[in-house]
Amino acid sequence: MKRPFALILLIAGIGATAFSSSFSGIVEVCTTFDKGGVLSFDTAVDIDYTISNITLGATAVFELAEFDLLFFTAAGTLGPIDFRSMLAFDPQTTAYVVWTNAAKISLGGATLFGLTVMDTHDTADLPFWTVPEMGVGAAVGIIGSVGDVSITATSFFNIAPMLGLSVYWYGYDYIVTLDAFELCGEWHIADLYRILEPNCDLCWDGAVIAVDFPFACLDVTALTFIGRSSSLGDVGFGSLLLWLRDIGTGIPWLTLADLMIEFDVDSKDVGLYLDLVLGDFVCVTPYLSLDGSHFWTVDGITLNALLLEYTYDGVTVKAGEIFDNEWCIDEPFPELAHWGFTLDGGLAPLGSSLLSVGCVYDQELNYDEFFGIWIDGDSCCGGAFNVGLISFFDTSQTGVLFDWAETVATFGIGVGTNVTVELSLSVKADGLQWFKICGGSRF
Repeated sequence: MKRPFALILLIAGIGATAFSSSFSGIVEVCTTFDKGGVLSFDTAVDIDYTISNITLGATAVFELAEFDLLFFTAAGTLGPIDFRSMLAFDPQTTAYVVWTNAAKISLGGATLFGLTVMDTHDTADLPFWTVPEMGVGAAVGIIGSVGDVSITATSFFNIAPMLGLSVYWYGYDYIVTLDAFELCGEWHIADLYRILEPNCDLCWDGAVIAVDFPFACLDVTALTFIGRSSSLGDVGFGSLLLWLRDIGTGIPWLTLADLMIEFDVDSKDVGLYLDLVLGDFVCVTPYLSLDGSHFWTVDGITLNALLLEYTYDGVTVKAGEIFDNEWCIDEPFPELAHWGFTLDGGLAPLGSSLLSVGCVYDQELNYDEFFGIWIDGDSCCGGAFNVGLISFFDTSQTGVLFDWAETVATFGIGVGTNVTVELSLSVKADGLQWFKICGGSRF
């Protein structure tokens, strides 16, 4: 009964577009068959309606056996205030799960913002940094600049400080759009709004203050955390991080990319990251790190990975090799190790953060080599087509020619600019692994 009702709503929603040009939306349907005969079915429907300066949105996600997710958004401007709100429901019980609200206003060259979240769902199956119970949280902050000095300050009320760091690194406008998003086949609802304690009356937990300013021949960021002591309940200094960037060493091919000095109440920690400036290699990108037996010594250079890419007349050839699956690079969030390949021939961390731009293909297999070719062109009615073939290799594939492990083929075609169809399949030594067909339509 649930699925016919949902399909009726879908048909009614699409039909309504004929009567109003203010409607827009996307419908995406994917069906996958695997070698064990297991069928999976995923459908996502997103409908937006714009009236004046406000856009109202509704998103529904269906799986084969159930109505999986439903959430509504509202975003726009009311006078001088920019706002965004997201309300998510459990379709099985019709009870709301999460409600987030965000707003900002610009006054005299500074931007004031506020965020709130009311979370009622059990997060026990989420990563360790989330809490397993419901709660209410809020944050307020200011973003501004005076001359060459920029300041971002966020104060927290029962929300983890990670939100303030995210606002600083990626900006308020981008962060608030992540109240509900899909990444690597998984939907995330309010994961950046992490409640610290259940049933708390918006108790104050701390503040993060970031100050950026140029100094002589380098750029400086000072990050200060002030918060409650978890053991004593006292309010006081938490830590100070001084981040010095792009420091010249006098050696043309060596730059001191980051020097981080962190001061805690009773300790100091120093981190040093060096960049090798190698110039343009036309189509080859090396990923290098410096090795040292002591903090201030450099004993050698390690080639961690190598990517090759060349494009000519709509044909792109890519190849890659990971020599060290454990290597780390400097990023704002410390999910750095165990890198792998994406289906489009790129590199991404296996433990990708929510803000990662890449999704590693089959993380558990940890392939260490690939070769792929992609062809793009025009199809009928103003659409486009693409064909891709990528083969993965791994040293664990003993007895197989060239250590071949898997090949994934994709074919996509656009009918006009609004309708797309994509076919993909995977083949290993023991035969066909899975076959997928997806269709999408914009209106």
